[in-house]
Amino acid sequence: MNFQNTYKVLILFITMAVLAALAACGAQPAEPQTIIQTVVVEKEVEKVVEVIETVEVETIVEKEVEVEKVVTVEVVKEVEAMAESAEENPYRPNDLFEAVEDLKAATEGQSPPAGAKYAFLTNNMSPFWTAAQIGVARSSSELGVPIAFQAPTSSDLLTQQLSMLETFVNDGYTGVTFSAIDRQAPASIIEKAVEQGTIMLNMDSDATGSERALYIGMSDYDAGRAAAEAALEIIGEGKVVGLVGFATAQNAQDRIAGVNDVFEGTEMELVEVLIDDVKPEVALSNAQTAIQKYGDELAGFITFYSYDGPAACQAIKQAGKIGELKLVAFDAEPETQACMEEGVVQAMIGQRVYFYGYLSGYVMNAMAILGEEETMTVLEPYLDELGDEGKIRLNTGVDVIRDDTLDLYKAYLDSVGIASQ
Repeated sequence: MNFQNTYKVLILFITMAVLAALAACGAQPAEPQTIIQTVVVEKEVEKVVEVIETVEVETIVEKEVEVEKVVTVEVVKEVEAMAESAEENPYRPNDLFEAVEDLKAATEGQSPPAGAKYAFLTNNMSPFWTAAQIGVARSSSELGVPIAFQAPTSSDLLTQQLSMLETFVNDGYTGVTFSAIDRQAPASIIEKAVEQGTIMLNMDSDATGSERALYIGMSDYDAGRAAAEAALEIIGEGKVVGLVGFATAQNAQDRIAGVNDVFEGTEMELVEVLIDDVKPEVALSNAQTAIQKYGDELAGFITFYSYDGPAACQAIKQAGKIGELKLVAFDAEPETQACMEEGVVQAMIGQRVYFYGYLSGYVMNAMAILGEEETMTVLEPYLDELGDEGKIRLNTGVDVIRDDTLDLYKAYLDSVGIASQ
């Protein structure tokens, strides 16, 4: 969906009939009037339109009674204030919108193979994925191709995710995009899928070294560095504890590496990273334990998974250490945003999760129509190097949100119809 397109505003036809019983000798022709109105048009992007109308008035004398009636309405100016401000918002990733437009242009008038169907598989069920689900639904609707959105929910998330991947491949899905819980575990499934012609992509967390065609997501290493730089600015010195879901996930490993590299040679230290296996209640317990274990030596937290931020926020509030313990949190879930508004979270490291879903649909569809090589050529301006594997990452970028930019960030989210990501 192209949110850069302006919406047409319906011209307001104003009918004015003013009857006045006046003495014929005293009647004077009415002067043209200028009416300025502000009209709110509710579309997918709400906008305010300023309409200036010039109403010409004609005087008609009939039976000694003058009747004033409108004969023309001229719309002088149309201003799409909110749409324009959305495009100028620094949090709006214009390059990602452009990538979608390029894929649309490259496949215009063409259809995927008959019976094509795609799948989008997350690494868990959490509010973090809501924006991606919206993106998946929109791309599915625009493309006219079904895209299944699924998430593992069992106590053993990895085993269930691998089983779900195998099912997608065995059921002949045209393409599958997923967030790898373990970067190495799905390699054989991906290999089998590619051999039978199934398009395999990763998003959010990569299956490094496998035969997947493309990785859609931010540079987790760069995101880790951004978190560490924010911590240095906010905290300055001291010990911080990390909270994370999966130790085996590529995204977690890269984020932690980025933090440690920035902290090297400074007066800050990531003393340990506590693992919770994507269980919010364990994350809360880990944060509480860290506060008790380190006492006054603890300067704050860096939380690496979306639900970890709210968990650390809760622990800080329970300990009565708001403002004393600082918190840099990955992702901008609604609870994390609320914690920032309460002064508990000082910085959020945002991903463009909406595009994990929206872009995945368009990339899988393009590869089904054009093939992998031609699709990668279309995407080449938006790709960057991923180690020894070459230009196979569609880097979605990183947002750093502070309390003084939260309103801008929310305005961008509103412009694409999501509450968080």
